[in-house]
Amino acid sequence: MKFTIRRQEDKQAVLSYLEKLPTDKPYYAEIKQIRLRRTIDQNSLYWLWLKCLQDETGEDKERLHEYFKARYLGVSTVEVFGVDVQMSASTTKLDTKEMTHYLDRIQQFALADLGIALPNPSDLYWEQFYQKYKGWI
Repeated sequence: MKFTIRRQEDKQAVLSYLEKLPTDKPYYAEIKQIRLRRTIDQNSLYWLWLKCLQDETGEDKERLHEYFKARYLGVSTVEVFGVDVQMSASTTKLDTKEMTHYLDRIQQFALADLGIALPNPSDLYWEQFYQKYKGWI
């Protein structure tokens, strides 16, 4: 049985259900906070930044995407047809909080290591940046 708890009444329904469970069998219960997947705005910002970094550094934005995933999300080895393959985690699996953290790390790297300031939508020069790169999202 799965429950979504949004209100006090939902919580009471779960507690009531648990109270009625027989104790002659073991059960597994898990409570997890619902987190939304990364937003379209976060994804758009990410690809605008990658296009900017491509223009400023000459590195391909797809390769930058793979670089940042490997650097900040990690790499695992999986076996495919008997061959070990290196796979980096996917940004599509990140929730909004994780994606924010990922974007923050890229922004910090760009400034500290490359001397490139990647703006946020709340920054004063965002509109100028957006107009330059909007065709790439």
